[in-house]
Amino acid sequence: MKAKIIILGKVRTEAEGSDTFEEILKKTFDPVLMQENGIEYFSTLKEATAAIGKAFSDSDTIMFFSVLSKYAETKEILCKALGLQLTVDERLLAGALKTASEKEQESLDFNVCHAGVVSGGDIFALSDCLYSGFAAKRGRQTVMLLPLEESRAYAVLGNFVIPYMNEKLSSSLSAAPLQYYYAEKLSAASAREKVKIAIAGTKPAVVFKKYVASSEGLSDRILLVNKTENRGSMPPNEYVVNLSITAAELMGVPYGIAMSNAYYSGDDANGVKTVYIAVTNEVETTVREISSFYGESTGEFIFRCCSEQCKLLTEIIDADAGLIKKESPVIDKQKSGDKYKALIAVLVAVILFVCAAGGYYFRAHSYSLKNWAQSYLPFLYSEQEETKSSEQTFPSGTSNERTSDNSERSDADESN
Repeated sequence: MKAKIIILGKVRTEAEGSDTFEEILKKTFDPVLMQENGIEYFSTLKEATAAIGKAFSDSDTIMFFSVLSKYAETKEILCKALGLQLTVDERLLAGALKTASEKEQESLDFNVCHAGVVSGGDIFALSDCLYSGFAAKRGRQTVMLLPLEESRAYAVLGNFVIPYMNEKLSSSLSAAPLQYYYAEKLSAASAREKVKIAIAGTKPAVVFKKYVASSEGLSDRILLVNKTENRGSMPPNEYVVNLSITAAELMGVPYGIAMSNAYYSGDDANGVKTVYIAVTNEVETTVREISSFYGESTGEFIFRCCSEQCKLLTEIIDADAGLIKKESPVIDKQKSGDKYKALIAVLVAVILFVCAAGGYYFRAHSYSLKNWAQSYLPFLYSEQEETKSSEQTFPSGTSNERTSDNSERSDADESN
């Protein structure tokens, strides 16, 4: 079997994360992907006409990825061009209406975008029922349409496309290159820089340790901190900052990481959940917020967050090594030295308070530093008295010379 991938809506130089996305696609579909021009980018479907015609003559399976902003349009034009009957699936539509925002529901092409499927084809839809894809037969070829958004695309590929191709197209693809891509990247980066990482011992940390065990040698570089402070009323994004900083300090390593539990707002247990991940290096702590798909199980979501944790940590290690410019999307940054600055400020305040209180006491009791030194530092006061006495025994000529030198220096300073 030969497969061809056509990415619509962006060109390679403009596609956000295109290098990474393309590399993951190549690793995942390497056994079946055409070796020459296996993946091509086009701004519009019209521009891809010639490549599509060639793909139908050279390959058995054509996968189309479309940017979300043009997903409905691409779905309609593609089905019309290939003679595929497009219908609206009522179950998908009901699910999409439940999870989409009011603004999204106002779109004229909402039904087609999220619930449009090919009659007689296979449906590829996540639990939120948004941006549904499909696979359909057209002669001897299989045509697929999938959403071009990394986290969504990876979930669709792992949950639907790869099982579909293995079952119905007699391929033997593995989802491992897709699922553990960033673990391999982290393994290479940490080995290259010879660094170890400490992870705060939250409940998801156990899942993370199992996740990184997929990459040989990486698990040994991840040190688990068994004890963690209780969150209490602290916001979860601030909580992971404290945990990651503490983890790095306790284990004496340059990097600390932390992952929060999955939180959801409201009473809907199937609603969108949020996980916060943090990475601390020697300069700052970076926090990233990750959201689940509506209806995504907690287990699947946390597994996906493990990949995101590896991705963020790899970006920061590479940036620290000067290999890339760090431009990670973050919701919060906190300097690792902030707590030391706060401690210094407290100490300064205490010192100032003691000095002020001492000054008041001295003035109130007509007390002087000389009296205090005579009472509490008699040895120091005695040494000072002895020094004065010894200075008075110097010959007068020597004393006058020193005075003269000092006077010359003062005059020179004033003239300057």
